Amino acid sequence: MLITRRLGHEAALAVDDAARELAAHDWTRPDGVLFGYFPVMPGNPFQDLLYSRLRPAGFTPLPTYDLTITRQVAEMVAGSGVEFVVHLHWLNFVLAKARDEADARDRVKAFLDGLAQLCDTGARLLWTVHNILPHETRYPELDAELRQNVVSLAERVHVMSPRTRELVAPWFDIPAAKELAVPHPCYQDAYPSWMPRAQARAELGLPDGTTVFLLLGRVQPYKGITELLDAFDRLCEREPGRYALLVAGPAGSDPETLAFRDRVRAHPTAHASLRKIPVEEMQVYLRAADVAVLPYRRSLNSGARALALTFGLPAVVRDDAAPGLRLEANHTLRYDGRTTHTGTSYAESSYAESSYAGAFGNPTAGSVDGLLEALTEAAQVLATPQARASAAAAAARLAPARVSATFAAAVRGWLDPEHDPEPDPALASGHDPDHVQGGTP
Repeated sequence: MLITRRLGHEAALAVDDAARELAAHDWTRPDGVLFGYFPVMPGNPFQDLLYSRLRPAGFTPLPTYDLTITRQVAEMVAGSGVEFVVHLHWLNFVLAKARDEADARDRVKAFLDGLAQLCDTGARLLWTVHNILPHETRYPELDAELRQNVVSLAERVHVMSPRTRELVAPWFDIPAAKELAVPHPCYQDAYPSWMPRAQARAELGLPDGTTVFLLLGRVQPYKGITELLDAFDRLCEREPGRYALLVAGPAGSDPETLAFRDRVRAHPTAHASLRKIPVEEMQVYLRAADVAVLPYRRSLNSGARALALTFGLPAVVRDDAAPGLRLEANHTLRYDGRTTHTGTSYAESSYAESSYAGAFGNPTAGSVDGLLEALTEAAQVLATPQARASAAAAAARLAPARVSATFAAAVRGWLDPEHDPEPDPALASGHDPDHVQGGTP
């Protein structure tokens, strides 16, 4: 038989895929659940990894792509006897194309009305908090209102960082009873990982004797790109020829990113591939580096940090902008980002006055002095086999199969309060700051 398509890979056929799954459903298993999810991020393996152990637990993951298709599937499933869980992910698409604030408000209302209608069909809603608000939000108050209403409609809210409720509190509230806490998985086996360091450096033209810092992922202002290059410049002035900066990821078109691009292109020891990095090339940049640098002005969960851990890469992280990340001292170096090198304190910034852009959108936010000292220290304490081994061990505790099984158990515990599985000790022990819970019924 000729295979002409794969189930769950074409938006136009999502409803047909759901019908096929229902037809193939094991009706002798009373706990079977159809698990729809949207939006779908095909270039990001996160969803595939998170769902990789759902089927053995009785869940059938099904991409439903958008709210309209999801409601069609819900209406088809209603009355069938099969429970339909809808897992909602990133919400930035709701306002991404808004023409102005009035149009944005109409889009929020339309989406929330549609989501309420979805819940009225009997679908059970789960939402994952990926970010506090979208990184480039133009309407922070509306984005916050949208999230608060989604929390109200959802039966459970999946959080991946232990301080999520605290960090989102200035913008929206997550009731403790709704919290379903399961960490972000690492990316084992999602990317090729066979290349030795010497080959990676040779392919990129990096001298073998230098300490290489890596900024990975989309190049955007919120990642602290200006202060990173300022600190790196001063580091190279201190010790010429000893360090290299590697930048890998597509660059935006905003003025700050364009200025960063021009500076990197002219820099003698900065090396940049400012494009979307194909899956098969990702290992080249991760294997060539000694230390990942995440000087983010704001962050909640970081796929780049999870990917760095996967490749055993230690990291430098701004302390006040990454409090939710899974960081251990033996493979992470924090630095103080509360004071700028121009003397503007974090408390004096516009963020303290409840502007989401505020200091986090200011090119001088974050301490260049603190980052400079952190890069200097990282070259001594993180660019070591011991730190890499510690990072790799942390990644192993967050292996996709382990996290996915834990996620399945947590969702099952929500749907069936009498289901009380033993938590995975590697995710719930005192050696790891996250815990696993499903909220109270």
